[in-house]
Amino acid sequence: MSPIIPQMIKAPRVELENSLLQLLNSLTPGDRLPPEPDLARQLGVSRAMLREVVTGLVERGMLIRRQGIGTFVASQTPFIDYGLEVLESLDSLAKRTGIETEVRDLTITNKLLDVETARRYFSRNEEMTVLEISREIGIKGKIVAFLIDIIPNNVLSEDEVQSSIHGSIYDLLVQKKDIQLSYSRTEIMALNADDDLAKKLEVHKGTSLIKLTAQLYTTGEQIVDYSYSYFVPGKFQFHVMRRLGRPVES
Repeated sequence: MSPIIPQMIKAPRVELENSLLQLLNSLTPGDRLPPEPDLARQLGVSRAMLREVVTGLVERGMLIRRQGIGTFVASQTPFIDYGLEVLESLDSLAKRTGIETEVRDLTITNKLLDVETARRYFSRNEEMTVLEISREIGIKGKIVAFLIDIIPNNVLSEDEVQSSIHGSIYDLLVQKKDIQLSYSRTEIMALNADDDLAKKLEVHKGTSLIKLTAQLYTTGEQIVDYSYSYFVPGKFQFHVMRRLGRPVES
């Protein structure tokens, strides 16, 4: 039985990758994709664009190319279903779902933020010193996320981070008795990997990524963490539970 191909018309790269991921979800490991000319025609894209996106999925271990035979669905790395309604660390969520994560290339840097950046990140009208903590998160040898947290240095020390970090600044902050966390304001966007992100996430340049930018607030409305998180699609599934609104009566 032939796979059902999502229909597209001159889709941009992000939509093309999403359609291919949708196609992969309907297949099983070992299934072969339709020939490249047929698949490009059915998706309404050029063969060059299709080849570029497929190459990215091959590099991420989701597809396997066999020279002269075709492209096949690989055994899938477990993905994490990430609900955005409740704030939870990636490490805790992975453990709860039975997935082991690993931290790579942990880097801690002391930085001085100028007034403009301090105002944008932490709503402070003065220069401030911070720790910038970056690391890559892997699952079964595959990098799935790149995380950056920026923390005022009076909130966490470098020693605390070095001794306790397992990929989650949030878990460290939760354990501090002098900080009462309240909520996180998070922005979500899609973007294509530049050279630097492609290298860190071990993906093809231009690969579609999911980016979360978050500010973590205390009960006193103080921002104690400003973070960027980059996720590789196909490894994460984000969802939001939404309340039903009532129509406005005229």
